[in-house]
Amino acid sequence: MSTELKFILVDDDPLNNTICSLMLKRTLHEAGIKTFERPQEGLVFIQSNINKLITHSVLFLDIHMPTLTAWDFLGQYESFSEEIKKQISIYLLSSSISQRDRDKAKSYESVKGFITKPLTTEKILSIAGTEF
Repeated sequence: MSTELKFILVDDDPLNNTICSLMLKRTLHEAGIKTFERPQEGLVFIQSNINKLITHSVLFLDIHMPTLTAWDFLGQYESFSEEIKKQISIYLLSSSISQRDRDKAKSYESVKGFITKPLTTEKILSIAGTEF
């Protein structure tokens, strides 16, 4: 894998972002990773840097964040251009085991999957095999 940006992490928990980043690097070695603790900053980054995202990217999105929930994030993301949305696959990464959250996730076309924390080597390899 090249060092181009391939993963975007949006989670208000800095410890989880660190753990996920370490797992991605340990598993994929040269994974390009960008993290955001503030969901709004993630949205701005995507909109303003889409032309720099040369390759397809995977976005791991936490559901329960205090400033902007995943549902709010997805509501704004869904209004982005198709050019942007075709370059990013979103996976909800959450400690939630709620079937309601899983069902709600399915109502968003942009959401490709729902992953229960923690992010493991097996989950990373499965997604990498599907997306890249």
